Amino acid sequence: MKIGHLIRAERVRQDMKQVVLAKGICTPSYLSKIERNQIEPSEDIAKLLLERLGMDPEKFQESDEETEIEFEKMLLETYREVITERDLNFTREKLEYLEQNVPLFENDSLHYTYSLITFRFNMIVRIDSEKLKQEIELLEEFIDDFNVYQLYLFHLNKGLFCYNTGNVKMAIHYYELILHKLESLPLGEWEEAEFNFIIAVFYMADGHTFNSIDHARRALNFFREQLMMSRVLDCYILIGISYKRSDKFQDALEAYSKAMQISEEFNLHSEKGIIYHNLGTLNSAMGNTHQAIEYYKKSIDHKIDPSEKLITILSLIEDYSKTGEKDLVRDWAEKGITLYHQLDDENQISYFHHFSFYQSLHSEHGLSVEIAEAAIQHFKEIKDFRFIHKYCIALAEWYYNNRKYKLASSLYRDGIRYGYIYSKKEKWEDL
Repeated sequence: MKIGHLIRAERVRQDMKQVVLAKGICTPSYLSKIERNQIEPSEDIAKLLLERLGMDPEKFQESDEETEIEFEKMLLETYREVITERDLNFTREKLEYLEQNVPLFENDSLHYTYSLITFRFNMIVRIDSEKLKQEIELLEEFIDDFNVYQLYLFHLNKGLFCYNTGNVKMAIHYYELILHKLESLPLGEWEEAEFNFIIAVFYMADGHTFNSIDHARRALNFFREQLMMSRVLDCYILIGISYKRSDKFQDALEAYSKAMQISEEFNLHSEKGIIYHNLGTLNSAMGNTHQAIEYYKKSIDHKIDPSEKLITILSLIEDYSKTGEKDLVRDWAEKGITLYHQLDDENQISYFHHFSFYQSLHSEHGLSVEIAEAAIQHFKEIKDFRFIHKYCIALAEWYYNNRKYKLASSLYRDGIRYGYIYSKKEKWEDL
């Protein structure tokens, strides 16, 4: 009976150290061998370990080959349903079912597939990033034992994890490992379409406009054939964002208009929030600030998920800041900070720093150096060079206007340096 994977997964989930679990039962090194399925523990030791983890030993029974085949079929079908449905509550429901009904695999390979799929589900439901990091590091230890499909799932997950933690370049690295072998991988058409959509998002985030549009259109072709209209809508939004970032504003507007048309024809009214948001950013880029603000307000009204409102509130603040409407900047910054605290999601902490910076900048007393430095330090820690550059320049301007020229000079230099990194330039001659 291979129970090691179950013990390890639950121990990691509870953030329990090996030495804590092993104390009074076995040595940590013996536990490590159990978790790697290198040895089978006695019935007594297995029972004690499970009980310390709060698991009922009577619940787990050995599986036979037929049971494992059926479980694998169910697992892969569940994976397809979750990824194509894209419903958070549905994902939580399926994840809970899998975690509560996991068999004691005799087949290590099936355990790897189970672990890789449940890891993806955990990312979707936003499990703490530190726990996800621990789990992906544990999975990486078995990478030499993965089959072709499992290696695909691992790189897929590792890329998504990197993207979600702000490392876009590393995310692209893992997805390009898949891309080079995509045609030879045993994937369903829906998986290829999903892969193309995600790598299009990564490319867009890193400024690779042509690649982003190319892969988004590949995904769009499949989704349109399958009448998956919400995904078709997503592709048009992504294409519009890529066009906007390359200053092809009319092409961007056409893409957003198609997305809006689909939302109307297929009653996808919940998608209007993101369409209005992007129409706002497009008008802002075109210099139509007041029109942008109206679209942002419509976006906030239509968005259902409170966490999705954060980015639109930030965009609204930025445009009010450009027009010098200090009272409205402060009001919306306060609303953003309040919403951030209500969500109680540390993954959204960047928004807290954005809102605090603007609130301070437009306050009666002027920019707080402490708040500005905290924001800059945060974005340095997550390697978001765009906002390091942006807030260094803003703080430098503040110092300069207050005749603190030495400090201003230092911040300008920092801002320029990170601006080079963000724009992928090494020397001023490359500008």
